[in-house]
Amino acid sequence: MSALALAELWQGLAGALSRELDDRRGFLFLPIGFAAGAALYFGAPHEPLPYAGLGSAIVFAGLALTARGRPVAFHLLALLAVIAAGFAIAGLQVQRMAHPVLGTTLNAVEVSGFVEAAELRPRGSRITLAVSAIERPREEKPTRVRVTLAGREPPPVGSHVTLRATLGPPPGPAYPGGFDFGRAIWLDGIGATGYALGRPQPSPTDVAPPFGLAMTTWLDRTRRAIAARIRAALPGEEGGVAVALVTGLRDAVPEAIEESMRVSGLSHVLSISGLHMALVASTVFFLTRALLALLADFALYRPIKAWAALPAMLSASFYLLLSGAEVPTQRAYVMTLLVLAGIVLGRPALTLRTLAVAALVLLALAPWAVLDPGAQMSFAATLGLVAAYERFGRLVAFPSGRLSRWLGLPGRYIAALVLASLAAGLATAPYAAYHFQRLAPLSLVANLAAMPVVSFVVMPAGLAGAVLMPFGWDDPAWRLMGWGLKRMSDISAAVAALPGADRGVPAMPAASLVLISLGLMVLCLARTRLVLFAPVLAAAGIATAATAPRPDIWVDSEARTVAVRGRDGALAVMGDRDRGVAGRFAVEQWLNADGARARFGDADLTKGAACDPLGCLLPLPDGRLVALSRERESLEDDCRLAAILVTPFAPPRHCAAMVIHRDARTAIGGMAATLEPDGRVVLTAARPMQGTRPWEPKPPPESGGTRSAPRAEPPGASSPSKAAGAPAEPDAAPEPDNAQ
Repeated sequence: MSALALAELWQGLAGALSRELDDRRGFLFLPIGFAAGAALYFGAPHEPLPYAGLGSAIVFAGLALTARGRPVAFHLLALLAVIAAGFAIAGLQVQRMAHPVLGTTLNAVEVSGFVEAAELRPRGSRITLAVSAIERPREEKPTRVRVTLAGREPPPVGSHVTLRATLGPPPGPAYPGGFDFGRAIWLDGIGATGYALGRPQPSPTDVAPPFGLAMTTWLDRTRRAIAARIRAALPGEEGGVAVALVTGLRDAVPEAIEESMRVSGLSHVLSISGLHMALVASTVFFLTRALLALLADFALYRPIKAWAALPAMLSASFYLLLSGAEVPTQRAYVMTLLVLAGIVLGRPALTLRTLAVAALVLLALAPWAVLDPGAQMSFAATLGLVAAYERFGRLVAFPSGRLSRWLGLPGRYIAALVLASLAAGLATAPYAAYHFQRLAPLSLVANLAAMPVVSFVVMPAGLAGAVLMPFGWDDPAWRLMGWGLKRMSDISAAVAALPGADRGVPAMPAASLVLISLGLMVLCLARTRLVLFAPVLAAAGIATAATAPRPDIWVDSEARTVAVRGRDGALAVMGDRDRGVAGRFAVEQWLNADGARARFGDADLTKGAACDPLGCLLPLPDGRLVALSRERESLEDDCRLAAILVTPFAPPRHCAAMVIHRDARTAIGGMAATLEPDGRVVLTAARPMQGTRPWEPKPPPESGGTRSAPRAEPPGASSPSKAAGAPAEPDAAPEPDNAQ
């Protein structure tokens, strides 16, 4: 390209950018810069200096002030200042909430604490304890722990209990680039996870309960009392779904219904956020306004519209607390308050600026929301909806001439529903593919069929039931809600059963998501020719995902399970025992990342492994063998026969194989290996093991400041023998709870 052409291109871009800035749309990009800064902080491999981000923000802000006469330079420097501010606030917020994380597994220790949360699980239950005492602490004790119980009757929230449990560090990602469970758990304030050995017992204590526990206890009792009333009227599967919609408790939602809703693209209905918050606030608003309008003096001489917004704000605040205040709910709450504040002040309500302010507020208070799949999908869906209605909403809501007569009110509703489903579905698809390795190509069909039932039957009936509950006349409303939920469940199951409804996709790198996200933002926010960059960015992201290499070997954190890619390109699995290997959590994560979720639990996954009581072997595409040792006695033969040895035991000093040795007490996260064309094996750990970030477990004192896992040892290497502990089970994978 000639210099003249480049100059013309630059002038065109500068002109388009100037027009965007003259239209005062620069503010819309501030939350993008803030989120980018927070993401840069959380993605750093080492903990940054405490005030590096703050100093950079001050410098860039000062430079921006000096460049006020040059609009492009000013806005560029201002954007850099916002990015640095996001980086700085993320660091300061993390340091503010910093708490200890357990560095190594503790077997059968006695733990006492106050129950802060109790959840029912598919098998058993789970509680979160604010620790008051812990036996044999080898380091600074964690302040909160999450413990899985065998029984389905957890102790009540607010009680003080003592139990014996095996505790370990929060688990890391199952594979490089996967979801970091340990970081997410740490950001919830939890420093260790594990499982109980026996039942928790009530115990007296002189320790003062944590601040806010009384409010948490009252809210939990309120939620469970409401749940009991709903289940009394709806004892079946619909009762569990109704409880989830009203109180946020998803304990009793059947897994089959949740899965069908994920496949059909209706999972956003189960996440309390935009739809639910808007219905609660708008109903209270219109009801209050209607009651005030009955009083002539108020209706004629008082701003009853502004007055009606105040009880709507209070109802939204109570619903936020009642529902558990998940990140998508927080986003919906902030936007609801901004809309109601706009009504009070007489300003436009739902705009892109409202969304930008909500994003800035939420990110400033909780910068880690930038990592949350639900928050990403919630903001993406809302951005797509608001942008679509800004551009096309008038055509749908107020068609003119003959088109208006033909469409009528039902036609306009269907057209609006199609527009909303397309906008939200396309906006959230990249995030569903990145976090959950799945797409829902038939979500438009499911939403067109189910959303009228949800909007006109399920949610109004649920709100009516909540309003009528104090008067004892709530049963008819719950039964009507159950009828609507049954219809929704039938639609979800029918769509999920259609061929091609569930599309698994291989895991994409973070760079792909960044490029596609930038394309989405440019598409939704730009009003000039800059919008042409959107398909270019999206295409670059898709190409990056399509060309990303896939690992040939996967190893879990404890060297209990190994997957190897065969000559046919499919994964085969071997484990430390013969049964149940194909249904393990790590295997599920690997198959999802490989785009082969349908094979999860398939017995054929383990057929290719040659196993005996001492160990297993699987062939690589080039014919070399990968060995997994089940017992120490297998190590000599494995070192002689295999090219790669995966073992939880200390290998022989002169082992001819490449050794991947994992210490079950200290290993955090899985590993992956890729075969190079020259036969070399490149190993990648899911999480760096330096322990410099606040959420990363620190090396145990006896290790001399280093960890033994994850580690790949070249032939002839050896390591000190350590007793293997029983690590904690990882928490469930994040769910695609995006709300429109």
